[in-house]
Amino acid sequence: MRIESWNDEEIRFSDGSTITFGHDQDCCEWNYADFTVLEVFYDGCEFSEYRVEPCEDGFLLKLLCGVIWKAIFIPCYSYQNGYYSSDVDIYINGDCETTICGKWIEG
Repeated sequence: MRIESWNDEEIRFSDGSTITFGHDQDCCEWNYADFTVLEVFYDGCEFSEYRVEPCEDGFLLKLLCGVIWKAIFIPCYSYQNGYYSSDVDIYINGDCETTICGKWIEG
């Protein structure tokens, strides 16, 4: 399997699966996962499976390449004034996998 494509809204894998994000917006916040880091950190490697592992300010996209798990840090951000939730829900194929507390950016 490979990562086939990515944009501001999703990561699409060659097996048809996807990773997306969501947030129940209250009013004046914008919470998101920054998939564009794949432009720098994904080297095109083939892998047999993947998983999402929460970590501070984002998640690790772990790819099983042979017998080695390669990890790519996907940062999550919350652009707001500090009053609202900074949660970002991460979905795999439309099912919520985990909720990440995004890094707060003053807006």
